[in-house]
Amino acid sequence: MAKRIGADKERRTDTLAGSLGDQITRMRIRQGWSQIKLADLLGYDERYIRQLEQGSKSPTLRTLINIAHAFGISVSTLIKRAERSVSR
Repeated sequence: MAKRIGADKERRTDTLAGSLGDQITRMRIRQGWSQIKLADLLGYDERYIRQLEQGSKSPTLRTLINIAHAFGISVSTLIKRAERSVSR
């Protein structure tokens, strides 16, 4: 049986980069997209998407704009969601 997209993606973080990555993962899963599909939509490499989601890479402003646009939200909404979900 195939593993459900994002089945093991629940994680807690105390950094903004990690929280931003978690928000990207959550939105991607809600859309039913794989990391490969998101990478293709954005014109990025799948490894880069994985690193963003893991919080090991920090996105540029251009990347944040592209990600927000792909999910139909503003950059400020993306950042606010990440800020709210940083573990205290």
